[in-house]
Amino acid sequence: MGKHLSTYYTDDDTGYCEIHFDFKDEIAYIKYFDENNKMFFKEEFPNKSLRYVEDAAENWVMKIKDLPIKEKVI
Repeated sequence: MGKHLSTYYTDDDTGYCEIHFDFKDEIAYIKYFDENNKMFFKEEFPNKSLRYVEDAAENWVMKIKDLPIKEKVI
């Protein structure tokens, strides 16, 4: 289980994402949540900087980044 570092919210209240860092495995990841606060996707970023992960989160909430999923899954 990683440490929660920050949260990014969409402007249209359709969801949010949280950046976490697992210090044991030394990996950052983003948890994505829908408008009902249900997590529907987790994306890991091995060998990427925290700045890279923050950019990914910001791009998702700004609708620039699409997730590599067809349907919401837990």
